[in-house]
Amino acid sequence: MQIPSKEVYEWRMKLASQGVPSSGGIGYEVFDKKDIGISDFVQKVNYRRALEGELARTIRGISGVQHARVHIVIPEDRLFREDQQEATASIVLNLRSGTRVREAQVHGIVNLVAASVEGLEPDRVTVLDSKGNILSNRWQSDSVMGLSSGQLDLQKKVEEYLENKAQSMLATVLGEGRTIVRVSADLNFQKIERTDERYDPDNVAVLSEERRDQSNTGESGEGTGQVEHVITNYHVPRTVEHITNSVGNITRLSVAVLIDGVYNTSTGPNGEVQSEYVPRTREEMTMLTAVVRNAVGFDPLRNDQLEIRNIPFDTGRDIEVEEPVSMTSQPEFWISLGQRILPVLFVVVLLLLLRSKLKKVKLSLPPVMSHGGGVSLAPSSVVEDLAVPRIDEGAPPEAIESAKLLKQISNFATEKPNMAARLLRYWMIEE
Repeated sequence: MQIPSKEVYEWRMKLASQGVPSSGGIGYEVFDKKDIGISDFVQKVNYRRALEGELARTIRGISGVQHARVHIVIPEDRLFREDQQEATASIVLNLRSGTRVREAQVHGIVNLVAASVEGLEPDRVTVLDSKGNILSNRWQSDSVMGLSSGQLDLQKKVEEYLENKAQSMLATVLGEGRTIVRVSADLNFQKIERTDERYDPDNVAVLSEERRDQSNTGESGEGTGQVEHVITNYHVPRTVEHITNSVGNITRLSVAVLIDGVYNTSTGPNGEVQSEYVPRTREEMTMLTAVVRNAVGFDPLRNDQLEIRNIPFDTGRDIEVEEPVSMTSQPEFWISLGQRILPVLFVVVLLLLLRSKLKKVKLSLPPVMSHGGGVSLAPSSVVEDLAVPRIDEGAPPEAIESAKLLKQISNFATEKPNMAARLLRYWMIEE
């Protein structure tokens, strides 16, 4: 059916007021309409439809589920119990994009549906996703394996729990990596309900008693005798017990433990390192055996088995011996040496640079000076503690500025040697 585009919003409001389109199947509102003369079969079908719709609505409220369909099969009642069939249910989940339903959520959906339908067991509920993958196989029995995935998971958790108890105690005493503990647990998953009815004949009590006298008369009318009839009802005490054994209890344990020994190291005549394996004493093994027994709950009445052995874990391992470390192999030694030598090296290089600068200063000084009639060269510049050399009054301004600059450089190298070294290294890289 098509409607004009101008009336789209109007028809949407009309359909929404009537509950169309609905977000899922119909629920218990199917019984709001009272139909006269409806058959019993139709009533049963409506009840199943309403139950499926209500369960689908509830499942859609779970996080990650966008849509759900529930199908329930409720068989007819049979006259004989052996002919009665069990109820079953199937659930299809359409998950939201990018989401994944967790195992706990699937378990909750299975128990929700099983608890909502009379006579429905959780193992008779199948949950699938929109791609056809079975999500509820962890709670369904496997005829080949004999155990369900949930039961195997429980068995694995019990074994890991007992292994960790024993392993943690041994590791605290002997050290990490010195012991290996493995536990194999047999669990009883059979659920047996037994009714025990016992009678006590020694404590019999009279419940009621009835006496009746009867006289016999002969053919001549004379009495021949009197007979007494006594009826006594006794009450015998009776004890009735309904016994249900526990499911998942431990029926047998098999524990295997490997313990490493002790290694004594010595130096041979040629300086090689030798390792000798020393097994643990009998007293130590007896003590460790008792510790493992108490940790896992060893019970000889269950025919538990415990095997503990002392063997070398690695007979060909290399024994690490600390060798004397030379001072030259330590980085701290070279860092300290560099901090001491680098300033000296910088000063030497700086003096070489100053030497070339001083030569230029000598060339710029007056060529001769008079001393007692003699002629001599201008006095040489004496560098003391990297001080500025003496300059005569006749020296040009360029020489004076150069001397002042050299004095500033020498002071900078003395006060901040680290920074001067970095600057010198930068100049050398540029050249």
